[in-house]
Amino acid sequence: MNIYSCKIHYVYECLSLLNVLAEPAPYFKPHMDKSAADYDIIPGPREEKFVKLLQRIEDDAREEFADDIDDIKSYYALEDKISYSFASMLLLHDSVCPAINDIPENISIKAYQKSIKDISDESYNKHFYQLIRRAGKNTSDNDDVDSADLLDIINAIYEMDIADSDKLKLQQLYIHRSEHIPKLFNYLNRAAAVLKKHEKKLEEFGKETIAYTQKEAKDEPFLDFFMKKMGYSSYGFSSSNDCYITISYLNCMKVSLSLKGDDLKTARPLSQIGAIYSDNLTYDKIMIRRKSITQDKALTILKLLADKSKLEILQLTKDEAYYGAQLANKIGLTTATISHHTSSLFEQNLLQIEKVDSKIFYKQNQETVRSLIKYLEDTLLK
Repeated sequence: MNIYSCKIHYVYECLSLLNVLAEPAPYFKPHMDKSAADYDIIPGPREEKFVKLLQRIEDDAREEFADDIDDIKSYYALEDKISYSFASMLLLHDSVCPAINDIPENISIKAYQKSIKDISDESYNKHFYQLIRRAGKNTSDNDDVDSADLLDIINAIYEMDIADSDKLKLQQLYIHRSEHIPKLFNYLNRAAAVLKKHEKKLEEFGKETIAYTQKEAKDEPFLDFFMKKMGYSSYGFSSSNDCYITISYLNCMKVSLSLKGDDLKTARPLSQIGAIYSDNLTYDKIMIRRKSITQDKALTILKLLADKSKLEILQLTKDEAYYGAQLANKIGLTTATISHHTSSLFEQNLLQIEKVDSKIFYKQNQETVRSLIKYLEDTLLK
């Protein structure tokens, strides 16, 4: 069953809004103009109206945080881009949802702040350590730990593939987290107040995107629908596996899918779809371009493959498909970290999903790898 929600996930969206503020102003209009050029699309009235709304939100936020921009940048502006911002790491947030499994994706900022405040130091350290290993991993040592102390965390930060200045900054943020976490939640609450003023208009766009998606997917399980849009055949995902589909507003061109678990009988599909999509700007228009190798896509893939663990996953799955627990055992990572890596690779068409009995298996998508190699040959050698 496909379960849709247009409700704003305030923790996720507010972290995204703070990230926008760390970028040069204005962000949304130039960013969307570049995306339109990259995907060879002509924005219609709905898209132009939505981008204007996002730009108004950005302008309101920049006015609200006029005296705090430099401080916000200290949590977001890294010399080397990695999977998570320092703000997300400190708040134990895994880019889309809380890193702690039993905290729901749609939790309020107030409830999330209480959850982080009430968590034990041992549990905080464990989840913080695992986020570090996922975010800037340059080793395949086992990260499946029941606990992590200060020395473990400092060593993990030292091994991250980021600039030395960023390593030092992250160490200080972690050591003084009792000061920084309340400050970040203050920023999130202020960002939420900005978004709240535009909530009704945002969710109207979200409802339109859901109506368009429901019309496209019909009664098909969303995973099968998504796979077909990615150019793969249907894998017969059981309709008993409820797929929770939410709207991504600020990252409005996003189309992502992650699977929590390896067994098709129990795995939980989670999807985010950008509010920009509609009858005018369809998934097909974007998916067709996403499958081709452009300069931006090549750079994104090469950054992914600079992570040793992601490269090892592609190497392992070249000739044989593996499910998450098998990959975790072979590489020496937790299944949660493997899920993070496979989701990133799948989103760039580097992995395919295969169903064997009731297991979800991953296999290298050699068509994308060959396309990348051809692009590099054409641009660098010919």
